[in-house]
Amino acid sequence: MPERDVERNCSTQTFVETLRRLADALERGEAFRIQVAGARFSVPRDAALSIEHEAADDEEELELQLRWRR
Repeated sequence: MPERDVERNCSTQTFVETLRRLADALERGEAFRIQVAGARFSVPRDAALSIEHEAADDEEELELQLRWRR
């Protein structure tokens, strides 16, 4: 798979729906299927989870990360 770094803006409704589907999959111990910018993939049920906060100058960022090996 080629390298990829994509960020997609979305509506509040889409963001909430995606988070809800992700949370439901995590609670059930299931993989999570998603499509981002034309690429469809699965996040495995044993992905490493982390929450990251960054602050610099006048901007802050909160990231909910899921990381796994292919």
